[in-house]
Amino acid sequence: MNFQYYETLQDKSDKYVNYLVSQIKPSFTKGELKIFLGELSRKPANKKQSAQTSLKNIGDDYDTIDDLKNLKKSQLKSLYQIFISREDNSKFAAKWRFYQYFKYVQGFVIENFQVNVSNESNDNLDFVIEMEEGELTYVVCHDILDLNNFNSGVQAIKKYSKKTGKVPNRIIFAAYKTYRNIPLEKDLVINDIDITPEIWVEWNDEERPFNGEDLLLVGSSELKIAGFNFTSIADLLDYIYKYSDGGQISIFVQQNYFSEISGEEQDVELIWKGIMLKENQ
Repeated sequence: MNFQYYETLQDKSDKYVNYLVSQIKPSFTKGELKIFLGELSRKPANKKQSAQTSLKNIGDDYDTIDDLKNLKKSQLKSLYQIFISREDNSKFAAKWRFYQYFKYVQGFVIENFQVNVSNESNDNLDFVIEMEEGELTYVVCHDILDLNNFNSGVQAIKKYSKKTGKVPNRIIFAAYKTYRNIPLEKDLVINDIDITPEIWVEWNDEERPFNGEDLLLVGSSELKIAGFNFTSIADLLDYIYKYSDGGQISIFVQQNYFSEISGEEQDVELIWKGIMLKENQ
């Protein structure tokens, strides 16, 4: 269902993709690119072993990249998909887009920026950022932030703070998309200090036809799902395409189903109707 922009490029030559990647602004420094490529090629941690947080300074060199010709085709492709077409929405992609955004766009005065270079683990911090006057920001990144990932990130922050004795002034969960049941209204207690977490989301649908309290019905009663599990109608359609038999599909919404106190049945409204063609149909 997703449109893969890289696959539609008529010219996938190293020369042309190199040109497109060179348009990434601001350019990576040599040190940043080295860390990026190192993580890109690193194999995931063995499930039998717990990946440890390994922080490395980043962005403290100011030599811009002057030549990308030595990059492999696969490396150029990844840079294109993450920063140009933004079609790669993995945890790795969200992590590095956050880095570029936070450092270059926000304009914070950063004293020290550290990135976790250990094998990718959902249970680790991704960035530790020291601002002016020693203020600390801890960042955990995900592709899709669900409640389990959020809770794992909280535990990682608590573990790191207990180990180092350092309490963050700010905690950010950065993700491509997020579920709406993340308990942002509740402060986190880190080393006996209350901290309000923040969520930075890349993708947002301002015109979604349902909210977190709605019940979504596929084919009237064929499939019942909760609205808080989806961030957009496109996200919902991807799910239905995968878990239904396809064909003619109608999607209805029963508003405020999960918060309804009176018990009275709410009106059901049609929000989408179409045909999903699947293979062998």
